[in-house]
Amino acid sequence: MFPKGIHNLQNRLIISKAREMGMTCEPLLAECEDFLELSYGDKRRVINKTRSHRLPLIAGLLAKNKQVCNMLLHERGMPVPPFIVIEAMGDKATQFLKLHRSVVVKPLDASGSAGVTLDVRTNEELEAAIARAGTHSNSIMLQQFVTGVDYRVLVINGEVAAVNEYRPVYVEGDGTSTIRALIRMLNQQRIQHTSIGKFEAFPKINEDAEPLRKVLLGQGITLEEVPAAGREIELYDLRNSAAGNISEFYMDCTEAILPDNAQMAIEAAGALRIDVAGIDIRCENIRQPLTGDQGGILEVNALPDLTHHVFPFGGTTRDVVRLYLEYLFQMEHHFEKSIAE
Repeated sequence: MFPKGIHNLQNRLIISKAREMGMTCEPLLAECEDFLELSYGDKRRVINKTRSHRLPLIAGLLAKNKQVCNMLLHERGMPVPPFIVIEAMGDKATQFLKLHRSVVVKPLDASGSAGVTLDVRTNEELEAAIARAGTHSNSIMLQQFVTGVDYRVLVINGEVAAVNEYRPVYVEGDGTSTIRALIRMLNQQRIQHTSIGKFEAFPKINEDAEPLRKVLLGQGITLEEVPAAGREIELYDLRNSAAGNISEFYMDCTEAILPDNAQMAIEAAGALRIDVAGIDIRCENIRQPLTGDQGGILEVNALPDLTHHVFPFGGTTRDVVRLYLEYLFQMEHHFEKSIAE
């Protein structure tokens, strides 16, 4: 069904949807996943997942540099948690931690969650987190840790296409199953067999991992105990945790976002001139106005993953790939016009 060598699920989503819409979509180079060539009528487009000729090179570079990204958002009056950039542990870092009590430590220009440590509260933890981040970048960002819920807002061509809420994976008691049994059931439920191949909603939970045992003990429970029906049992603790080691549920909540917050996400993408953007927001509730007192914008991503919007672990699937392809072929000047305005 798919061209040889195409294994990436996002590429498969794009190929499948393009064919459904009457487009031709093939690898630009045989057996190479880096570039897909789309044809529709007399138009041709070459893309790299959600990157196309519409994304200025400078926009991708701006988004990758977290300091510059935050500065541009702050200049537009958007809520961005306080931050500093350092090169090593020192007085500047310890004073920032003392002021804000809890911080996130990030490599300045790394991608994804590589080298990121959450909810750092002591100087000893801070020194270790800085060392971890330093293996990914020479410059390191310390940012105030915001309590609340994480959201990913997908913006395509100046419009909010979908919103996901994501949180560390947990299990919910049913009154009869042990925690171990609930985790095993969850590990089975996380795998979806779709028309484009096997999709894993999140990485497998290791029921015998020592960090998991400690998290359960902190809640006064063990793997062999049976939680009451409806009781949520956390499997991860954000406290001084490496972000890349945390499995997360992605659940659709597109209908919940407050219109003002949706507009702010659109403006954040426009501030960096990113046509297809993933805006990461952490706040108490996306249904309430986003202010510095109850959350902020954490990052703007120039290569957002569409798969969790198509295959959320909970909530409505969103046809975001169709929106992306329609944008590429039918809305030639809309984005540029909206930026100019």
